[in-house]
Amino acid sequence: MRANYVQYNSPQFRLLSESQVKELHYAALQILEKTGVLYECQEAIDLLAEAGADTSDFKRVKIPSHLVESAIRMAPKTITLYSREGNPAVVLNGQTGSHFGSMPDCPEYVDPYLKKRRVCYVEDIASTARVIDALPNIEWSYLATGHRTIPGEIADKVSLLQFILNSTKPVIAEINDAVSLREMIDLCTIVAGSEEELRRKPFFGGSSEPVTPLVQGKNAMEKSLICAEKGIPNVIYSMPLAGATTPATYPAVLALVIAEVLSQLVVVQLKNPGAPVIFGSMPNIMEMRTTIFPYGAPELSFLIASLTEVCHYYQLPMFGTAGCTDAEMVDAQAGAETTYQVLMSAMSGADLVHDVGLVYHATTISPELIVFVNEIIDMVRVSMNGLTINEETLPLELIDRIGPRGTYLSEQHTRNHFRKFWSPTIFDRSMTKDIDPKQCADLLNEKTIKIMETHQPKPLSEVVLKELQKMEVNWLKRVGLKEYPKKT
Repeated sequence: MRANYVQYNSPQFRLLSESQVKELHYAALQILEKTGVLYECQEAIDLLAEAGADTSDFKRVKIPSHLVESAIRMAPKTITLYSREGNPAVVLNGQTGSHFGSMPDCPEYVDPYLKKRRVCYVEDIASTARVIDALPNIEWSYLATGHRTIPGEIADKVSLLQFILNSTKPVIAEINDAVSLREMIDLCTIVAGSEEELRRKPFFGGSSEPVTPLVQGKNAMEKSLICAEKGIPNVIYSMPLAGATTPATYPAVLALVIAEVLSQLVVVQLKNPGAPVIFGSMPNIMEMRTTIFPYGAPELSFLIASLTEVCHYYQLPMFGTAGCTDAEMVDAQAGAETTYQVLMSAMSGADLVHDVGLVYHATTISPELIVFVNEIIDMVRVSMNGLTINEETLPLELIDRIGPRGTYLSEQHTRNHFRKFWSPTIFDRSMTKDIDPKQCADLLNEKTIKIMETHQPKPLSEVVLKELQKMEVNWLKRVGLKEYPKKT
């Protein structure tokens, strides 16, 4: 046994010093105590007033530092997301690495058969959910409910139902409003068996979005308060744009983000101490030539990695972004942007990383890009697994026995270890080339279509299916539909 031997299990990566992290924290506290936050939810204002915040002006509610520090201490440091069967699927505690997730329900869809963008239909959500279910490195899903072939009033619930029917993996959802959130919780309660079981082993979580700068809207706060009441994990995240909704400097962006998330965290912990919250944000720059939110911008990954270090200082799970691109299709730009993002997320340790597979400024989902990024994640994990040095991995006696000009090809040691080498499934490593060889794009397209046509997720019981179908029929009746529109 070695004495005082230090071994790194993963690469060491830091963007901020401990002093910088603390300075950002103190800046956020000053913003909350001096500048204040606009709250549009009366229950939130009442909770803050009772706790001692200055609510004399609801447009500038000022929160004492001690309330913020108390909320950080009360929030759970470990959150476990489960499969719909109740098995632990993702553990978020800053120690288990990055867990990547995708999104099946954007407004548009890159059809692997047609190889072009088109409107996303409900059946596309189902097929993309099966792709997510089949890929080992895509561990969960995020629903944006942006599809437009059905009325928005029921789009969030339809997305959730389609995902649950076609995947066993955990799911976090954007939600229209508090009424819709309660309906979605009812849906998940049927699947879990009871509300208590859903609380105990949550496979579903909500999300709420502060508006930069420093606005806690009525809808967002109400959703957070319901999640707190039910004990369901909740992602709190904003999407600030440097130069537009924040000053055009990185520390200012980060300080405002931290203040926005913490100002909602305080209310949630006042509502239900110990309510599970996932700290999130998508801080970015405004693309000044086009005014878009550039999903492939290196600044997005840099700022998220910096924020991750602040989150881990708080010992709270971090909600990040990776595996997306501004490119319209899977091409060289998509490859460069997604690889950079995955590497930055993995190195910084962002816990719950969403948006794998988004193209064209997050308006479109590409099943092929999901499959592609699954491979990139696998590749990056070779480096993230670190190096273990022991007698087996450093066989000095074997090296001495083989000596100069020897070969290890026939050695048992080689047979014991070579299967650990990383082997691609969509990258071409062939030695000889046919007249018309298959390129990466061809292999990627074939693999995606094969998954869509052959993968079958674990089915739900007939009893649960019947209950879910009743809910689905009621949703359709509510908006005057008998069935979902079919793709043409």
